[in-house]
Amino acid sequence: MDDIFNAIGLIENYLPKPKFTLKKTSSLKYNDFINDQIILKKNIPPFNQSAMDGIGVTSIQETYKLKGKALLDKYIDYKLQINECIMVKTGSLIPNSIRYIIPCEMYFQNKNIFHILNYNFKNTFIRKKGHIFKSGQKFVLKNRNLNKKELLIFNSFKNISVKIQNNLTFKIISTGNEFTKKHFLNPTNASYLESYLKSRNQKIDKNIHIKDSQKLLEKELNNSKSNITIVIGGTGKSEDDFDFKNFKLLINGLNLKPGKPFKAFIKNKRIFLFFPGNPCSSFVLTNILINSLILQFKFKKKLIFDDEIDIKKIKFNFNSLMRKSFLFGFIKDNQDLKIFSNQESSNISNILKANCLIYYNKTQKLKIFKIND
Repeated sequence: MDDIFNAIGLIENYLPKPKFTLKKTSSLKYNDFINDQIILKKNIPPFNQSAMDGIGVTSIQETYKLKGKALLDKYIDYKLQINECIMVKTGSLIPNSIRYIIPCEMYFQNKNIFHILNYNFKNTFIRKKGHIFKSGQKFVLKNRNLNKKELLIFNSFKNISVKIQNNLTFKIISTGNEFTKKHFLNPTNASYLESYLKSRNQKIDKNIHIKDSQKLLEKELNNSKSNITIVIGGTGKSEDDFDFKNFKLLINGLNLKPGKPFKAFIKNKRIFLFFPGNPCSSFVLTNILINSLILQFKFKKKLIFDDEIDIKKIKFNFNSLMRKSFLFGFIKDNQDLKIFSNQESSNISNILKANCLIYYNKTQKLKIFKIND
């Protein structure tokens, strides 16, 4: 049986190489994984803009004659005499010759003639071109997901393309005759796995449940085009579990509780992972093994534990553990750790109560991995 982290290393060798596609910034989506930089080709805004509704003028006069109207979506280069003006709205694109915007409450209009009231011209009410971003400004986005604030800004940029890294594709197959209409159980392992993958912006090609049928399962496996296919159930030794030919067996069991019956196969450069059916095993393998594969694929990084605690400080019967283990527990203030007494793989209440997994590898140090949801 393999150590889980040795097993992860073996599986990582079969991960596909990341691919990159060009995507317009205007069509970027939240959590797009970017490995590029954005260089602005123009000032934003590209022209001076009015900051008020009113009239734009080139000099200080008592009256002005209307010549035209500035638009919000089109630049018109008006050539104004000193006694001429243009109508503007907030955000209108205005010529460089405009020196002042006179707000509408500071004049009265008689047909096409504007008479200025008490206005001191101290505030120009003009937004200068490039006052938001200058042409040539760089936004470096190296190996990370686009956040909501960046999305708000970058979607407004036009005619700029960036490199987007593809995500891994997954197919989820849950098996078991125990999940029937007559039974009180539902295949929740698959639901959790799907939500976990989506929260990390991975692509789910398919998520299905099938009965314990070798023919049905072989069909789904052979038809899979996903990078990673995960089968939940079918790892034990009972008569309702199956073995499959034409697949290269990579891992046959883990030195781990929960998760011992885990298997991994390779076929046609695709990865096939078989999770045990109990929820605690599936939960641990999702948060540790699947998380590690995503980290390696996206960032070329290994899983990092959040903390270490001396085993002597913790009250728990570690002698009862036959294998390396991920234990469910609750940690407060990074040091006040409680390991739950009932660590049976079937005890799904631990998942609800826990905020961390504690890795016991038969050394004097416990490694803490925090779980948020």
